[in-house]
Amino acid sequence: MLAPPIAAQAQETSPSITWEECPAQVTVDGAECGRVEAPTYYSNPSAGNISVGFVRVKALDQSAKRGVLFGNPGGPGGDAYGYAASEGFAWPEEIRQEWDFVGVQPRGLPGSTPVDCTAMGGSPIDAMVNMGSFIRNSCEQATPGYTNSLTTENTARDWEMVRQALGEEKLSVMGLSYGTFLGSTYATLYPEHTDRVVLDSAMKPSAAWNGILASQEAGYNNALNDFFTWMADNNATYKMGDTPLKVYERWSGVVAHEAGARPTALPPGAEIGDLPPGLEFAGQPGADVMTATGPLRVQAENLRDSALNPGANQVYSVTLNLTRGLVPLAAEWDALAKHINGTERLDEAQEEASQDELQQQQAQLLQGQAFQNLVICNENTVPADYAALPTYVWSNYVVGDIFAAPPAMFASGAACNGRGPITKNPTLNGAGLEVQPLQINATGDPQTPYRYHGEMAQQMNSHVVTVHGPGHGHVAAGNEVVDDIVVDYLRTGHATATDAPGLH
Repeated sequence: MLAPPIAAQAQETSPSITWEECPAQVTVDGAECGRVEAPTYYSNPSAGNISVGFVRVKALDQSAKRGVLFGNPGGPGGDAYGYAASEGFAWPEEIRQEWDFVGVQPRGLPGSTPVDCTAMGGSPIDAMVNMGSFIRNSCEQATPGYTNSLTTENTARDWEMVRQALGEEKLSVMGLSYGTFLGSTYATLYPEHTDRVVLDSAMKPSAAWNGILASQEAGYNNALNDFFTWMADNNATYKMGDTPLKVYERWSGVVAHEAGARPTALPPGAEIGDLPPGLEFAGQPGADVMTATGPLRVQAENLRDSALNPGANQVYSVTLNLTRGLVPLAAEWDALAKHINGTERLDEAQEEASQDELQQQQAQLLQGQAFQNLVICNENTVPADYAALPTYVWSNYVVGDIFAAPPAMFASGAACNGRGPITKNPTLNGAGLEVQPLQINATGDPQTPYRYHGEMAQQMNSHVVTVHGPGHGHVAAGNEVVDDIVVDYLRTGHATATDAPGLH
């Protein structure tokens, strides 16, 4: 049974703050960290409390302070401490000077009361065929009664508790990716306490969540093609090939060298320059044949490599995993390209890490994956498409395709199998806001594809700026045009620009 959204709970007194030392990921000077108590379930305050951690970086010029920004970097499961208070984001100086920046750590993550999913929630077979219930059961063993509270609405209400505790009349929103959903949920629930709203790389609310993840397969295919095309256009610098397909083949060779098996990511379309010597007469029709047979060819090559190298799997390639992680970040393309061509490897620091550090990183990764699964399965509104099951089984268990497997896992329903949704998020509505939200979406975004940006824009009545280029996340990512638009909007409450260039 889906529970309707609850009404906002009135607070007789503001929550008290316990100030504390900041965690290691907070690297900005002057950052302050604290925590407040919040109900585990706002609809049932007698069910006990949890702790919600946050970081605040005060405006450097308090005499010029214009307000307070609450930020979330996405996920679900992105670290709010690092988003607001680390050197990982290049926040415009005007924002650092004129706004307090607050990152509220989502409930369930370390820093707030964490969900503990280290226990086994069933047999290994259960983990494969009933992933949703297996993960929930694992987490419930150590943190009983907690998993159902991990929802976007509850996290938005946690923001409200922190706002009250800080004594701020209103907050502004800086939401990235999933953070656009979380920030819009807060604005829908508390329009009277919402000032400016920046929605960076907005998602499609009605596609939460199976539809969001399913849409990313085509998004990543397009982004990979854009990246390989960019490398080919800059062959004088990277020397990996003068066509996208030539770059792909060189990249494929690096992956195969590391993992023993070639990748199965969709290759770019062939050009005349890709035809083998002596077949140039075939022209573009010949190149089109290469394009048509490309997907089957890379699958066959992967199976051949796996047969010749027992135990080999593309998923073990550092370069493959770095590619998936960095292709959405246009500002990192130069570093990724240099890693692929071997001039500046990104995994040297990883090679120097101790075994304890590697184990800790692995544990954090598994914790984050479990947390994300809990939120997604708690809120999923998109029915399973069982026709995607063969693709999931093949890409995940046979060839190890990290671009195809996650979208198919969610599209097929395998990710939440054995566990249905327990809540329904509020329908987003920006009608009660005094200031129109600013929404930024890019034409080459693989994670929140541009074609789906209109729904949130309509629901929140957003002013949309289209970034013409690649990338997911554009504020504080090195795009000065976007940063200037955002700063002007935060200062004035208005935006007139409708277009901005991408980084490439």
